[in-house]
Amino acid sequence: MRPQFHLPLSTYPDASSFTIIDNAVDLARQNDAHLVASIAQVRIPQVHQPFPSVIDVDTWRGQAEQYSRDSGTSLREHLSHAVAETGVHVRIHGFEATEPFVYERFSEIARCHDLSIVEASELSRQLSEKLLFGSGRPLVLFPATSVCSRVDTIAVAWDGSATAARALSCARIFIESSTKVQVISITDDKEINKENRALLISSLKHSGFDVEDVSIQAAGETAAAAIQSAALERKADLLVAGGFGHSRLREFILGGVTRELLGRAELPVLLAH
Repeated sequence: MRPQFHLPLSTYPDASSFTIIDNAVDLARQNDAHLVASIAQVRIPQVHQPFPSVIDVDTWRGQAEQYSRDSGTSLREHLSHAVAETGVHVRIHGFEATEPFVYERFSEIARCHDLSIVEASELSRQLSEKLLFGSGRPLVLFPATSVCSRVDTIAVAWDGSATAARALSCARIFIESSTKVQVISITDDKEINKENRALLISSLKHSGFDVEDVSIQAAGETAAAAIQSAALERKADLLVAGGFGHSRLREFILGGVTRELLGRAELPVLLAH
């Protein structure tokens, strides 16, 4: 059974980039997966103003919906061009949705596929969070400015939590085709169960993987920055991490690995909640 990768493409208020399309097509090609691109035609609800206004609301609504249509057309054209000689099977799922329920519809569509592919940026953070919490499926985040290479080496951000374990399970499709796995833990961020960690490394080795044990200290960096730096230094192609290991409210107030990765990823990241 072939994997089904979901590519949610925004058309309003900001259109998805062509870079995320290129990355999604290449990821599907590498894993012999089908790609399903969902593209929204956004509808703006009518606003009944009780008082006269200098703003022509109907004109603004029409312009916003036209922008969504034009963005959708551009994204479809680029997607067709990107897959032209790759052999990747692509289906386009077009749908209409009214603001502010567009991201909810993306989340519902994502439940029907193995994972969703999203750009890591502040512009797409709201969509990413909705997918992470609402779809029940993992996300693969890509850097906003580059097309990434083949996934051969995988870094696992391991803290022994249930979310980290779920992310590792969700990454199986990539791990099975990889050549090396790195288990990265930060020892000065929070207490790590050493026996649990050693058991994970042993389990991966018994599965036939070349496993590198990477214990690091954040040394003043954020946890997300330290983990990504360690992965990049060791030439990892994909980072696997649990999403929102703390409560969502705590992450929102204090910040955290997940929030930082959603806004800026230095390498492809698989997140699962």
